[in-house]
Amino acid sequence: MPFLHAWRDGAQEAAIKAEIQRLAPDLFVFASSEVWPVIRQYERTTAAILNGYVHPRVAGYLGALEDRVATQGVPTRPLLTKSNGGVMNAAEGKTACVNMLLSGTASEVTGAAWLARQAGEDKVLTLDIGGTSADFALIVDGTAQFGTGELVGEFPLHIPSVSVNSIGIGGGSIAWIDDHGVFRVGPDSAGSSPGPACYGRSGTKATVTDAMADCGWLGHAEMAYGQLDMDPALARAAVGELTAILERPLAETAQAILDIAVSEMFVEVEKLAPRAGVDLREFTLMPFGGGPMLGAFLAQEMGISHVMAPRRPGVVSALGGLVADLRGDFIRRVFALPSPEVLPGLRTSLADLIAEGRQWLTHQGHDGAVDLILSADMRYHGQIYEIEVTLDPAWIEAGDLGAIAAAFNATHARIYDFDDPAGTVEMVNLRLTAIGAGPALQLPEAEEAKTAATALKSVRVHTGGAEQDVNLYSRDDLTPGTRFEGPAVVVQEDTTVAIPPGALALVERHLNLHLQIEERA
Repeated sequence: MPFLHAWRDGAQEAAIKAEIQRLAPDLFVFASSEVWPVIRQYERTTAAILNGYVHPRVAGYLGALEDRVATQGVPTRPLLTKSNGGVMNAAEGKTACVNMLLSGTASEVTGAAWLARQAGEDKVLTLDIGGTSADFALIVDGTAQFGTGELVGEFPLHIPSVSVNSIGIGGGSIAWIDDHGVFRVGPDSAGSSPGPACYGRSGTKATVTDAMADCGWLGHAEMAYGQLDMDPALARAAVGELTAILERPLAETAQAILDIAVSEMFVEVEKLAPRAGVDLREFTLMPFGGGPMLGAFLAQEMGISHVMAPRRPGVVSALGGLVADLRGDFIRRVFALPSPEVLPGLRTSLADLIAEGRQWLTHQGHDGAVDLILSADMRYHGQIYEIEVTLDPAWIEAGDLGAIAAAFNATHARIYDFDDPAGTVEMVNLRLTAIGAGPALQLPEAEEAKTAATALKSVRVHTGGAEQDVNLYSRDDLTPGTRFEGPAVVVQEDTTVAIPPGALALVERHLNLHLQIEERA
């Protein structure tokens, strides 16, 4: 239920909501000003509608979950992951449903950020490849990057979310030839059912996974903890249908599928750099999920020299839910030019935000230390859209308007390589993120001892335009300090790591597998 200017004053929305609830007590009503009171009507409308759309099913599911947990005698209340990478209790999740819409991708980045901090990696580009898509996100100084306007289907969701970019290229993406004779991969996918042809579940169309099998990277060990059998013959049959049309050898056709998939990912990832104002060549690529299959090849294309594959790539999202903090986001409209006249109002808004944030954490059951992060949506006068700028609350308390303007100019210059110190700055919103630290987690680590890896056997792989015999390693056999060179294949229960020629592999004390990649000539 959006009113045009409810971002400024939600009293009318609240009055109408109260009247609807009086007339129909069993009907749930959500006002845009309480879901997320941002200035633009469309953004508030989509947030309120999405919240109402998913509410009935989410509230029913969470109610049943709470009842089941209680009847089983579990004393701990369930927590839910949020789109902002944090967690909240299930009771709040019943009404704040919109905050969970992107929680899956947010949780995986939260887990990746924890792994990055543990490994001492301060600039990380994540790559999660699933069955239908590949997801990318940036981690800077051990912290996930946030934004608004992430898409849920075709609708932008303007609530704070971990910033994740997706492309319709995954392990199940189908290779095909369009009406103009152009060889393409995706976005159509074989999905989980029937899945890639090599899974033996009646799939017949060639997919990225089938191409990996035809090139020899897959099919040498059990997959999915023994729950999935791979039939290379079915992969050859599926890709073989394309070879007949293209009149190319099987291995070349399969390699072309992989090259196209990597190229499509490259195009999407390249969009991240200008938006974030970073040079991705300075980043470490962290592939998880199915990402280790193609991660090193993508790094080659992008000129990224360092790849870090976690010990358990298949459970990074679960790790994110385990280590996530309680995290609540709050906003106040200020819409003012920072000046001495508006300082009293800014101080009042700041105090209100701090009180609301602390109260929220208390309501979540948190009684420990609290971390409060202040930011503002700011722009130059005449600009249409704002950028989020981190502020020190002490600047507002002390009336240091120069520090506020300088922070905005520096952020604008970092993102757009331009700033105007003499320009008039507008502040649209004040934001506060209230954080209650999650559980401390310490995974085991061991001292590194320089050792040579022992291969299980040699397998035939098509790479670099030719067939090669490469070593096959078990991830469980790779101890801290182990080193070996590519090309190689590393197999484990939840994924396969494909290591291209010229790459140097090293296992460190946290059992992460690091690759030093040679850029493709």
